Formats: sequence, C-alpha cells, structure tokens
Amino acid sequence: MVSKNTGLIANERKIGSWTIPTIELAYPTLEPLLLEVPGEIVNESTDKTKKKLDWKRCVATRVKAARGEESWDSGTRFAISMSFKFNPKKHGNQRLDVENYVKPVVDAIAAGLFCPPETEPKNITNWNYDDSNFNTLLIHRLPDANDPQSEGIAVCISSSIR
Repeated sequence: MVSKNTGLIANERKIGSWTIPTIELAYPTLEPLLLEVPGEIVNESTDKTKKKLDWKRCVATRVKAARGEESWDSGTRFAISMSFKFNPKKHGNQRLDVENYVKPVVDAIAAGLFCPPETEPKNITNWNYDDSNFNTLLIHRLPDANDPQSEGIAVCISSSIR
C-alpha cells in the first residue's frame, strides 16, 4: 500500500540468495535496481586503506553495471534499501554497529549511479558524487553469515522524478 504522506511502498525483494525488506518510491521513473555485492564489508572508520577503496570500487562497479550505459540524474528522488550480512570472524568477532558501514556504501552507490559512462569505477579516487537526493534509506542487518564467503550486501535502488 502506498503511504499518502511519503509516496513510499514497503516491499520485500529477492536479491541473490536473500529476501530483503525494501522501501521503494510508489511511482518509480525506472525499474528499481536490485543487486547483490559479495565481499568483506568495510566500515567508515577504516583508514583510507586499499581495502576500503577496493570495497567502494566493488560496490560502484556493480551499481554502474546494473544502471546501464547512461548515468542517472542525481536531481531525481531516491529511496535506497541496504541489507548487510556480516561474517563476525572477518571482523574479529566484535560487536558490529551497522551504521558505521553505511557511508562507504552510500558513497559507492552515488558514484556508480552518477559517474559518466567513460569512467571506470576501479579508477575513482574522489567520492564526492551528489547523494543529496537519497531522501529515504532503509538499513537492515541480515542474520550473520557462518561462511566467510557469504558476507556482503543486497541493495535496492528506486528513483522517481515525482
């Protein structure tokens, strides 16, 4: 059901091997992008290490491939749902605050959506793509992965000019 106040729909989507909750715009301009990004999730407090850069480039590459040839208009409205599946062993079996892992993903989503067609995400060094219209974010933590190879994220990106 569409919320009259927000123009959003709560939904569930199958992305890869996971079914995730999503918040989507009721009148999308394009079909929502659905993508799974396997790999070790890196957080915002990680130094500007190669590991963090590689993670952001991986996410941006997947988003760019899913968006198609042309970059999307950063002036439209976006609703983004992100589900995180962690393997605690990869993170020193520490308690994980999921919000610390959101910013690198948001930066990478913006880069993947808005970079020019000729830009290779593996070469991006400046992550200042405009994400000011990412008006609605749903952040969800999936049950932990027992297998280190099962860590990663699932993302749903919905956009609308309304």
